[in-house]
Amino acid sequence: MSGMKFRVQCSACGVTFFSPDRKARICPKCMKKRQGIQSGKELRPSNGPASRTASEGNKRPAAPKLAPPKPKKEQRKPKASEITPDQIERLGQIYLERFAGTDQPWVDMVKAISDELLVNRRAVSSRLRRIVHPDVEITPELRSEIIRRYQTYVEHNERPAEGRRKTISMELGIPYTQVRNIVYEWSQAQFKQSPTPELSRDLRFEIEKLYWGEIDAQRLKLDDIPAEVASRMGTVNTYQVSRWLDTLHDDDARFEGVSDVSPEIEQKIVEAYKQYLMASTTPEKGLHATIAEKIGGITTRQVHKTLQKYRKQRRRAYPLL
Repeated sequence: MSGMKFRVQCSACGVTFFSPDRKARICPKCMKKRQGIQSGKELRPSNGPASRTASEGNKRPAAPKLAPPKPKKEQRKPKASEITPDQIERLGQIYLERFAGTDQPWVDMVKAISDELLVNRRAVSSRLRRIVHPDVEITPELRSEIIRRYQTYVEHNERPAEGRRKTISMELGIPYTQVRNIVYEWSQAQFKQSPTPELSRDLRFEIEKLYWGEIDAQRLKLDDIPAEVASRMGTVNTYQVSRWLDTLHDDDARFEGVSDVSPEIEQKIVEAYKQYLMASTTPEKGLHATIAEKIGGITTRQVHKTLQKYRKQRRRAYPLL
């Protein structure tokens, strides 16, 4: 029995070896490696499965790599909402040095100056406009001419491509802002002179009915109808009537993206509008919504577009212009 050897498996490398010691767990080769490690010699790790498992089990999980901190963005100072006298002077210098006489778009000029002065674009644009288009002296005659031209546009339902106020501004060589302010002040004064400055829905409906009644009667010139309607109502003035009729014949550009309806639907819309004018009161909902709901399958915008077309056709066909 003294020469008996036992077959055992190395717990380090997994190799089977024979040893007289039944309880041996390390093969001679691994034993030498351990002794070498203890003596300070650097040994190459074994390629055995048990060795790899043991070494992997002893490894510590690698610490996660941290991304380098992002550089902090420089905090910009908030732009001021008002411009100081010094900034106004600097604005004028920037314009003369960089933009005067160039074809630079207005938006780009305002943005560049706004960023440099740290003043918001609205304040820069307002002040820059005064520099580029300085105010002119408005004489009484010039004011009357501005109002006359605007009033003519309203009464004749004329809408220049550039807009009424802008066209007047270009034709008379007056800054747009001045023209806009003069027209606004005059228009508000006309409303205030009326017994009812704010037109209710019922008053607008009455104006519309009387207007089409005069169109059907064909007894007055087209320009005289607003005054006749105002006189018969007694609660509104001529300018209010003209302004509401002008709204009823609105700009076609507002409906460029609205699809046309079929001729059959168009006829139904016109018939519904005529019934609306024959009623004694306005419907509970708005005109366009009421007609769209009644016919079905169309939008309020399509109804509006169709009625605009109908009104303008009848206005152009009126014999007493």
